Amino acid sequence: MSGDHLADYLAQWHDQGELLRVSAEVDLIHEIAAITDRVRRTHPGNPALLFDHVRGHSLPVATNLLGSPRRISSVFGVLSFDQLTRRIDDWLAISLPRGIVETWKLLPRLAELSQWPPTIVKSGLCQQVVKVGRDVNLAELPILKMWQSDSAPVITAGQLHTRSPKADSVDSTTDSASYRHVSVVPLEVCGHDGLLIHGDEQTELWSLLAEYRTRGQQMPVAIVLGGDPLMHVAAWAPLPARTDRLVFAGFLRNKSVEVVPARSVPIDVPASVEIVIEGYVNPEETWQECSPISRDTGFFVGGQSLPMIHVTAITHRANPVFPAMVTGVAPSESHWLDRACERLLLPIAKMWIPELVDWCFPFSGSCRHFVFASIRKTYAQQVRKVMHALWSLPRIATAKMLVLVDDDIDVQDESAVLARIAAHTDPARDLVLWDGPSDPLDHATATRGVGRKIGIDATLKRSNESGAATQAQPLRSNPEMEEHLNARWSELGLEYRK
Repeated sequence: MSGDHLADYLAQWHDQGELLRVSAEVDLIHEIAAITDRVRRTHPGNPALLFDHVRGHSLPVATNLLGSPRRISSVFGVLSFDQLTRRIDDWLAISLPRGIVETWKLLPRLAELSQWPPTIVKSGLCQQVVKVGRDVNLAELPILKMWQSDSAPVITAGQLHTRSPKADSVDSTTDSASYRHVSVVPLEVCGHDGLLIHGDEQTELWSLLAEYRTRGQQMPVAIVLGGDPLMHVAAWAPLPARTDRLVFAGFLRNKSVEVVPARSVPIDVPASVEIVIEGYVNPEETWQECSPISRDTGFFVGGQSLPMIHVTAITHRANPVFPAMVTGVAPSESHWLDRACERLLLPIAKMWIPELVDWCFPFSGSCRHFVFASIRKTYAQQVRKVMHALWSLPRIATAKMLVLVDDDIDVQDESAVLARIAAHTDPARDLVLWDGPSDPLDHATATRGVGRKIGIDATLKRSNESGAATQAQPLRSNPEMEEHLNARWSELGLEYRK
């Protein structure tokens, strides 16, 4: 399914039994999050939830929208995550045509390229209602306070849009053209018109903040809520710096994202989203110390100084739905998004690391602390080369444990990976330790954002690898005996009958 409006997806998921409507009145403070978390843990279908009556608010709240692989697959119009990988594979497999016949066959594929960049329109549904100046009040939005120790309500499903500052002159060492940046970060409510950005110094967003502070310019910001869920996936994905997420969303949708100029800041925003919060960051303002908020690691994180967004306008559709992602222990909604991005980005990683076969960001590591990867090993010490190549990629750069196995292991099977570590790893030979940047959300490190990583070589060792011992032969079933047993199984009387 591909559409511009969140309402289209909600209606489809409701018809398919993928969304449940809650008509009873519920509270923003802890109750909606607790209901969502219990449904996630106990309901076999793990449905999305739409709360029609939120105490003290007229807007409904939707949670767990992308909390299952079925719903994420449905927004891509595929049946499984593996089909996402194959789609990217198909595009990356395009080669230069040879002759007029091959050129003709390639034209329909190339024609899709023109549909990817955003299209500017004069007006959008996101601006049916406009509030600026003194009319701005974040308390009118049903922003959740999720867990008992959360310090304040937090926007968790907002896509933060900004732009790089333009160069002062054509002779500047920076690019003269400004580029769009979109990311998803928690935004803590601070008063009726303030939002603290819970980001960190390792991100592109922080680099842009530093550039604006150096220039003494206000950084314009727009927080987008709702719209086509594929835009949220594009904003969530750990893509290379300066990647235009709306162009990537156009690729995922195979249709351009229509954008409209924001009302109070020089940013174009998607025209068909539910809600847009506009504002700016003052470069001369002292950053504020934040209190702990719940994160998708399953723990509370806080204690750092953060920049403040001063809200200048709130625009929305006539009857908007407020989307929220409830943080929790994996697998919650954010972790299923991580799993979808894992499948999306695998073909791109294979371009840089051709021996890479598959990878997995397991739920046991909150999809960020551990990475399992299988490779097609052909020479000694190849594992070391692949480890450092993987540690150079976004998101994996801060993973604190990286395990490499041979290509006969399914890395999606955590038990199989652990068994291969037990079978093929000698700690004296097969561990790689490296100090470097770590995940700022990893509370186990002595210094925030700095830590030691471990790489584990669980591949079968070659005879010319240092310290390699004689390899034991694994137990394998005899195909001839399997066929023999298949022929005799009914005769043996061992068939299972319900």
